Amino acid sequence: MDAELTPIARNCPNCGADQPKDLGLGRDPWVIGECGQCGFAYLTAAASYEDLSELYSWEKAIVAEAKRRKQKQPIVQWLDQKTRWRLHMFPRPETKTFLEKLVPGGNIVDIGCGNGKVGLALPDRYTPYGVEISKSLAAEADAEFRKRGGFCVHAPSAEGLGQFEPNLFDGAMLNSYLEHEAKPLPVLEALARVMKPSGVAIIKVPNFGSWNAAVMKSGWCGIRLPDHVNYFTPQSLANMAAKAGFASDFPGSANLPTNDNFWAFLRREAA
Repeated sequence: MDAELTPIARNCPNCGADQPKDLGLGRDPWVIGECGQCGFAYLTAAASYEDLSELYSWEKAIVAEAKRRKQKQPIVQWLDQKTRWRLHMFPRPETKTFLEKLVPGGNIVDIGCGNGKVGLALPDRYTPYGVEISKSLAAEADAEFRKRGGFCVHAPSAEGLGQFEPNLFDGAMLNSYLEHEAKPLPVLEALARVMKPSGVAIIKVPNFGSWNAAVMKSGWCGIRLPDHVNYFTPQSLANMAAKAGFASDFPGSANLPTNDNFWAFLRREAA
């Protein structure tokens, strides 16, 4: 699959600098670099939006990555599959659960919504909307969201958010999405425009600052090439969110250093 994609060079998505230091965690032609200007970790080249729309859409990428990991780490992957029960031993934080606690009801936009299953799982007091780059998944989500009074836009996320009126949304979900987005700062800026002043956006991303990331290095589960193009820590996400006009909160109980993911709650800062 990698050979079918054309890498498009990108500067640091946080500050725009072109001073990356190779962290030695990627594989040719996909290099994970650390910005020499701001320290943000990112893939120095990414697939085009056109490729992500159909050729390497999420539902295809996840299958390809699972196959690659099984071939590269057969014992580790076998153990992982045989011990999936461990994931259900304790209550797990979920983006949907956080949203229901923080947002009483109203219009919700799910960015990178896939086929819409997370938005559709929300209670009836929420009206689900979505933006999705995969053409086929966007069509599925749109058909279902319209039954609930919303709809899904098939477009790159910043462009898709531009099709909504300002101050429309009471809440937003960016669930395992922002690590895939080649232009995360413009997306957050576009999101700020359509969020109500009282609205809350819940973000879940892999935690590049986790202990497991430090120990496993290139074998860490959060490194997926070429579809994970941004490698956030809580601090780097807060810095980017601030540029877009958001203040960030982090739920401590869900953001332990042993967790491969972390959550952030974004609220528009007062003008």
